[in-house]
Amino acid sequence: MIMFKKKTQKATFKKDSVFLHHTGNMFGIGCSVFSEKAIERIDSLKQRKDKKGYIILFPEIEWLEKYRIQISPKIKRLMQQYLPGNLTIVLDDPENNFPLVSDQKKIAIRIPSSKFLRDFIKKINVPIISTSVNFSGEEALNDLEQIRAEKGKWFDLEVLSGKKRYDYSKPSTIINYQENKLICLREGSIKFGQIKKSFESPLILFVCTGNICRSPMAEYYLKKLIAAKKMKYRAASAGFLNSDVRISPHSFEVLKNDDIDASQHISTHITKELISDSWLILTMTEQHKRSILEFVPNSFNKVFTLSEYCGKKFCLLSCDIDDPIGMEIYFYRETYKMIKERIEILVEKLEDYS
Repeated sequence: MIMFKKKTQKATFKKDSVFLHHTGNMFGIGCSVFSEKAIERIDSLKQRKDKKGYIILFPEIEWLEKYRIQISPKIKRLMQQYLPGNLTIVLDDPENNFPLVSDQKKIAIRIPSSKFLRDFIKKINVPIISTSVNFSGEEALNDLEQIRAEKGKWFDLEVLSGKKRYDYSKPSTIINYQENKLICLREGSIKFGQIKKSFESPLILFVCTGNICRSPMAEYYLKKLIAAKKMKYRAASAGFLNSDVRISPHSFEVLKNDDIDASQHISTHITKELISDSWLILTMTEQHKRSILEFVPNSFNKVFTLSEYCGKKFCLLSCDIDDPIGMEIYFYRETYKMIKERIEILVEKLEDYS
């Protein structure tokens, strides 16, 4: 076998190649989605009776437009929240762009967690299929040395980053959306109950440093507007410092003057679980955004500064909303004014999204 290397990938990958890869969650056998020869070979190797229904891996959401795959706003929200990641979504393919793997003009797609694999797909410029390394109906193999020993002859090359250890989780959760209803076809590593909650009432998370000044003002003002408009969104906030701290007195006073009671607010420390649960994460500064992306790199489809998300006009000089902590209440009022202006535009965008 030939170990895939970035510098030699054009020399090693051919249109009918069958290769070992790691999605970021488990090992798989794959090939170009358009290679009938390679797909038939995988069918034979796995002793697979069902010749349809392979999962297609794309490197990014934008590739769906490239193949004119239509997605509803609600499904796009789920993609932004969970992808790249371990969620597979069944979509309509009305033009039958993928006849070798579609089932009644429906395809199952995912964006893999592995950046290495996503970069490979971009480089070969074609989506790939991915399926577990096993005989059909048997348990998937996820030990690299065992795969090489028992199934090594299956592959023309290995599309692997060369890591010493590869993570393993349960297979992906597979969902379908039809007749305005979300259906779970297979529950894997992501609980369907969590996905359904996100689908029905997406969570918008505001983030600042301590979660006691700026982000609570954004959270509570958005809650006020979505309640008034009866919108099915949730709002929350978090920060990077210690949790269980009450809202700052000046932020509390500014909100109170706008008929908003934030007396129950207690600061929350941001976690990977909270990031996963959120559809949209809006930060007060570029540094907050960078910190989240360093913490959870695959959250890039849903993390923006509040100013950036609400329009270029708010980022002419800087996308940051500065921290008023330690300043007089006048600075809090000015900060709240900036936040309100952006939240009102955010709500307009949410209405268009619904």
